[in-house]
This record gives sequence, structure tokens and C-alpha cells, in this order.
Amino acid sequence: GHTTLEKHQHVHAVMVIRGRGEALVGQHIHTLAIHDLVTVPAQTWHQFRAADDAPLGFLCLVNAERDRPRLPAAEDLAALRADPNVAAFIRA
Repeated sequence: GHTTLEKHQHVHAVMVIRGRGEALVGQHIHTLAIHDLVTVPAQTWHQFRAADDAPLGFLCLVNAERDRPRLPAAEDLAALRADPNVAAFIRA
């Protein structure tokens, strides 16, 4: 599976507690394994994907007061897809 492609005003951290996969943070794709910690800066597009043959479980650490995520508009998707690696990664 995968998370939604989104961004928001708050910074958060994601701790992998099960399985493995990959994460898009901005224009970078990171390989994930158990106990990895990913920092997602504010206003940064991000999406997490489980490996094809393994689950991916994680905790998302944020402040109690936070904004709602913003989903990409058509122009956001076009800009993201300008990078072929990002285009191949995202699910929207």
C-alpha cells in the first residue's frame, strides 16, 4: 500500500516500526527499513510506499495542534512528474 501524496504546514517525523519500503520527501526517494526515522519538513510533498513483498508500519510524530494535509492539484502533479524518478514513484 501507500499513503496519500500530501504536504502541510507542520514538520513531522516518521519512525518505521515494521517492514520496509520507500518514502518520497520533496524530490528525494529514500529506502526505508525498521527503525529508520524520516523527517518531513513543512510544505514538502511526501508519500510512503510499502515494498511489493513486505508490509510497512510506521508512527507519525507531530504536534497535537497541526493543520490538515493539502493534496496536490493538477499543476502540482505536473511539476512533480517532471522528474522521471518521482513520476515513477508517486501514486495519486
